[in-house]
Amino acid sequence: MDPELVVSGNATADGGYAAAAEILDRYPEKDRPTALFCLNDRMAMGAYDAIKERGLAIPGDIAVIGFDNQELIAAYLRPKLTTVALPFEKMGALGVKTLAALTAGQPITAGQQLVDCPLLERSSV
Repeated sequence: MDPELVVSGNATADGGYAAAAEILDRYPEKDRPTALFCLNDRMAMGAYDAIKERGLAIPGDIAVIGFDNQELIAAYLRPKLTTVALPFEKMGALGVKTLAALTAGQPITAGQQLVDCPLLERSSV
């Protein structure tokens, strides 16, 4: 991974806009990244604005992927946002199960903490 391609920002639409603007403005067109992976769907929403303000098309010029599948964002952006879904119900159930095991003095292994986070392919890639 190239650390030059990582931009930090707060986890809001404004943070996504600022981070995307920074990365897009850093490189000339021929060297510009072809995709952005955003920390969450709110940041992806802001990235959409930065991309479109520069006259670029999603996904034609640059693909965008979010993380967390906030349906009020991901399914209603145009084009619809490809995102990684967080299975909140499974995560909560695993948290309760883990807490119960720890309370009972049972050991917890890393493999017990994993949940599947599926990629929801939409139109932004």
